[in-house]
Amino acid sequence: MPVPAASLPLPPGPVGLPLVGSALHFIGPFSRSPHAVLTRLAETYGPIMSFRPGMAGNFVVVSSPAAAREALVDNDAALAARFVPDVARALDHSSESLFFLPNSSPLWKQHRATVGAHMSAARSLERTRHVRDRHARGLAKSMRARSGTPVVVGEAVLGSVLDVVSNILFSEDVGDMRVQGGQLFKDLMVAVLEDWTRPNVSDAFPFLAPTDLFGSRRRVSRGLAKLYKFFDDEFIERRLGANGENHGDLLDVVLARHTMSELTRSEITKFFTDMFLATSNTSRITVEWAMALLLKHPDKMKKVQAELAASIRSKEFVEESELNKLPYLDAVVKETLRLQPPAPLLPRMVVVDGMSLGGFSVPIGTYVLVNLWAIGRDPAVWPKPEEFLPERFLGNQAADFRGLDFAYKPFGAGRRMCPGLDFATRLVPLLLASILHKIEWRLPGGMAPNKYVDLKDRYSMVLELAKPLNAVPVSMP
Repeated sequence: MPVPAASLPLPPGPVGLPLVGSALHFIGPFSRSPHAVLTRLAETYGPIMSFRPGMAGNFVVVSSPAAAREALVDNDAALAARFVPDVARALDHSSESLFFLPNSSPLWKQHRATVGAHMSAARSLERTRHVRDRHARGLAKSMRARSGTPVVVGEAVLGSVLDVVSNILFSEDVGDMRVQGGQLFKDLMVAVLEDWTRPNVSDAFPFLAPTDLFGSRRRVSRGLAKLYKFFDDEFIERRLGANGENHGDLLDVVLARHTMSELTRSEITKFFTDMFLATSNTSRITVEWAMALLLKHPDKMKKVQAELAASIRSKEFVEESELNKLPYLDAVVKETLRLQPPAPLLPRMVVVDGMSLGGFSVPIGTYVLVNLWAIGRDPAVWPKPEEFLPERFLGNQAADFRGLDFAYKPFGAGRRMCPGLDFATRLVPLLLASILHKIEWRLPGGMAPNKYVDLKDRYSMVLELAKPLNAVPVSMP
């Protein structure tokens, strides 16, 4: 007979101090790597452990494939909400956000269905393939034109990603459009993302939230207000006054629902904001990590470029339809996501009484973090887990984003699985292939890549390089 969850013990974890809880583990040199701190703690306390950062409530961390399956499949419905950081409450964004609404919300369900049908479904992806090909080709041309000049790789990739997303949403490029005050849209997105993802003392000590001690919520509020106004003035209002002209994009879809009173203007602007915040950052980060890892391992870089030369042959640019000819490049992307998942800590919140994990009670209101970074480096699952070995994914059908193998879930699982998975798995390898085909990459000043590429990471809700990658493209004939 099953033991009632309420009578089960709580998960073990480090002893917390009064007021600060376990926060001291994350102070100083460890503040940028909570995923690594939690991985080390799990070695002591086990794959299901608890801790309390400050006064924010109790957290349970899941760090093994079996525990992740139990959390994200067996308890999917119980983990139906997400932790809402203080900055997400700026301008009441979280109340209408796809990121933070509970699964039970009709608006959340509508947004998920919209993204699934118009960004991830096979038919919609095929319809927008020319958009991705065009901007990947533009990125390659830009890199070749800057041959011999240092490039901030992530910044260059971000511009292309933003324009791909904006064409699917609005049928227009937005990367170089001006917003309020003459600021470039791309620069505004970077500024909002930096504050949106920066660790905030208000999340660890909620009683400080009204003071907004370091001004994060105020800065995010200003940025969001500019984004809302930009989307509303430049696209929504203009399209509403266009006498029913149909563009076949996502804006047409949501405005049709608006005319039937199914969506408000506020809900639409927040939806578009979420689309840009989610898709642009994760795609940019993955391409940048892949480039850094390849530069760090020149032998792997040579394999990718040899594959491109053999498969694409004399063609000037890579097209999405040719990605299936590039299994080693695909393996590079998968290995990058194993080592450096863009979202290393999947946040959930328990919304029902009586939940348990691994024989431990997990009470309602507990925040659950699935540590994908730890799972991707579990030595019981991955031989030589710290090494960059794309070869491990060649012919490995089990290591699939949607498969049953919970040792490899960089996009999450369950009902809150990343809705843009299929979009990302087409765009990321295409952009990566485009900047590797007929381009050699070197480090500024002739530094040896395998010695001087800095792979230190920085966690800020997403996992990015601590120092942006600067590299020099050299065009090849």
